Formats: sequence, C-alpha cells, structure tokens
Amino acid sequence: MKPRQDDEFVDRLRGQVERCSHPAGGGFWKGLSLVGSVGWMVVLPALAGLVVGRLLDSHFHSGIFWTLPLLLLGLAAGCAMAWRQVKDVIS
Repeated sequence: MKPRQDDEFVDRLRGQVERCSHPAGGGFWKGLSLVGSVGWMVVLPALAGLVVGRLLDSHFHSGIFWTLPLLLLGLAAGCAMAWRQVKDVIS
C-alpha cells in the first residue's frame, strides 16, 4: 500500500497537467491583453518614481539622490502588481 503523501503528490500533478492541457478561455487575445497590462503595470509606477525623484532632486539640488531610489521603488511596486495580476489570471 502506498503512503498517502505519494497519492497527494500524484493528485496535484494530475491537476497541474489538466490545467496546462486545457488553457483558460480567451486564448491568444486574452494572453495579448495580459502582456499589455502587465507591461503598463511595471512601466507606469517606475516612470512615476522617476518623475517624482527628478522633481525632488531639482528642488533640493541633490543630483540623483531621490531619483534612483524612487525609480527602484516604483519598479518594485510595479513588479509586485504585475506578479499578483499574472498569479490571479493563472489560478
């Protein structure tokens, strides 16, 4: 008799194979819209961080002291939002 852990693994593996072999409805156009929305989710917060950082640097005459950290913060926030969106669509 097989241990229960192996049965759970096989069941999970079968579920993953089932999901991969029958993609969610929408096909090409849904995938294209997902790529576009994920792209904008990453770009817009990064640009917002860049603009705010440049404004702060020009106001305080601080070189790129604010630009780089706010750009990276916007990029991280955008990647987190994109990850959540893709994760919701996939599951």
